[in-house]
Amino acid sequence: IEAKLERNAWVRNAELFFDNKQVLQVRVEEKEPLARVFTTDGNSYYISRNGEWLPLSEHFSARLPVFTNYPGSSGAINRADSLLVLNMEQVSDYLLKDPFWMSQVAQIDITPARTFEIVPVIGNHIIEFGDGAECAKKFRKLLIFYQQVLSKTGMDAYEKIKVQFKDQVVAVKLEN
Repeated sequence: IEAKLERNAWVRNAELFFDNKQVLQVRVEEKEPLARVFTTDGNSYYISRNGEWLPLSEHFSARLPVFTNYPGSSGAINRADSLLVLNMEQVSDYLLKDPFWMSQVAQIDITPARTFEIVPVIGNHIIEFGDGAECAKKFRKLLIFYQQVLSKTGMDAYEKIKVQFKDQVVAVKLEN
């Protein structure tokens, strides 16, 4: 029974045993999805820690960060893909712990250069994020920009906001 349970893509570990009172104990550890991924070839799935692919569930839809334009298919991971997946995990981890950014980020597009562009829920700008390295610093810089600049100019004053550079935010004004 354990082996059959562990064949399920959502199960990390299953243990079944009888205790001293001859009562069957069942312990199942399930994999926790970290992000929803849409590939360039039209597929969609969840990704968990360590880059494990999880199929979509018929029973629930998890509220997770959404990544689009993932190059390739599930299961086919090369070295460049593994670094991209690690970056996706870092950004997803941060977003899941921060309620403001989780509600402000509509989706994260993966560019051909394997960097991220964030599409916000509020505002018509695109946030050029770079890779997932130092994502906490990037989100902190972006929050300061939102508080000190966008609060005065409005959410639609800029076309692009670039946070991938060290110690600076570069914003491109929207042309009228």
